[in-house]
Amino acid sequence: MTGLEGAAAAPDSPLAATDPLLKLCAALCAVGVVATFPAGIGWRQPTLLAVLAAVGLLARVPGRYVGSRLLAATPFIAMAAAIPLVSAVPDGQRVALAVAWKACSAVLLLSMLAATTAVEDLVDSLRRLGAPRGLALTANLMHRYLLVLLGEWRRVARARDCRTGGRVAAGRTRAWANQVSTVFVRGWDRAERVARAMEARGFRGDFPRPPRPRPRFRDLALAAALPLGLLALRIA
Repeated sequence: MTGLEGAAAAPDSPLAATDPLLKLCAALCAVGVVATFPAGIGWRQPTLLAVLAAVGLLARVPGRYVGSRLLAATPFIAMAAAIPLVSAVPDGQRVALAVAWKACSAVLLLSMLAATTAVEDLVDSLRRLGAPRGLALTANLMHRYLLVLLGEWRRVARARDCRTGGRVAAGRTRAWANQVSTVFVRGWDRAERVARAMEARGFRGDFPRPPRPRPRFRDLALAAALPLGLLALRIA
């Protein structure tokens, strides 16, 4: 699994079977509650991190999965946290620290959501929440075409390794540039063929989805537990 195939990274998690729409609403509400926490470091912040760690254990999300996403978000978090330090913001250090830990908490929450929910279910949940049809369709197609490019990259890399013995010593930059251009051209051609095949099968802008059962009480309880718990921590 590369993380792009759309399947959940933690399929055996108790949260994986929860209704995706409820999970999305719970995650967004939890992020909103975290954003209202006061600046500075007190007893609430370590408690919040402990709660998120407990949710991660419950979700059975691999630590490497969360760590890779935190690492990818670190440059953006650092830039956002540096703004109060370099600008004339009163008590800039406390504000910068608050920005950093709130952003990290949001990344943790959204990572756990992504690890327990397939991409198609997330996009479908956004559509059910009232997201524009074009936005949901674009997100779905972008994910599918990423898989096309990934597949072409693997094929070109395998062909290059067969011709070079797995080593590209001289002209490394040129070799990588040729591989990128080849993948783009082959991916574009394959995407055109996929688009024509979809049109031939009657595709009109909506991916058919099976009807979902009504959410169970267990799903409602699990979805409400996290934002309500964080809200209780916020007003304590």
